Amino acid sequence: MAAESAREAERTDAFENAICVHFVHGLESGPGGYKVQKMRERCNVIAPDMGMSLWNPLRENSLVRNLFKLRWPSMREALADSFESCVAVQREALAHPDGARPTVLVGSSWGGAVAAALVAEGTWRGPTVLMCPALAERERKLGEIEGRQELSTAHITASLAALPDALKRQCIVVHGTADETIPLEDSRALCEATGIRLREVEGGRHGLSTFVSEGQLWITIRGVLDGH
Repeated sequence: MAAESAREAERTDAFENAICVHFVHGLESGPGGYKVQKMRERCNVIAPDMGMSLWNPLRENSLVRNLFKLRWPSMREALADSFESCVAVQREALAHPDGARPTVLVGSSWGGAVAAALVAEGTWRGPTVLMCPALAERERKLGEIEGRQELSTAHITASLAALPDALKRQCIVVHGTADETIPLEDSRALCEATGIRLREVEGGRHGLSTFVSEGQLWITIRGVLDGH
């Protein structure tokens, strides 16, 4: 029994050592956030810095910085520019990984929306975990951008709906029932429209900190890698 337990532990260690998470951080977060730290206790994590913020002008892709770049300042256009730039940062990082090649894509909030766009456009074709994705929130606040349909929630949703069933089975949306920032209904609508699975975390708030600290995020990552 002891020998079999040791072999099982070795197999588990080998499996976890082979996992590399590509993490897409939230709006005001970065590559050193809590979720990244917890995942790094288990596996390798790549977390490119998107330089994103709403009002911090020192962040390269911040809303306020993009406002200053526009000839006719528009919150709607500036936020679209920020989103497009964040997608570009992650697209480049996935195309030219620094070190290990990612095995799973995880995005949180704003990063969940960016990750959804990467899957929708075909940049990423693999296991994916979207945590409280802030996809519809952008347009709810500021409206849709004319002439940039590829950034729209409708376009991204339709592209996700058109994914092969085998790929959809490798994707999951996780959302807390007590999320005070992004309505749970957004993820319910997204999953209803696309056929992607939804896991509702009872009592979970936007950061899903308990879900992460209790190891449920890790279990979810292993689940999508195992195809369930």
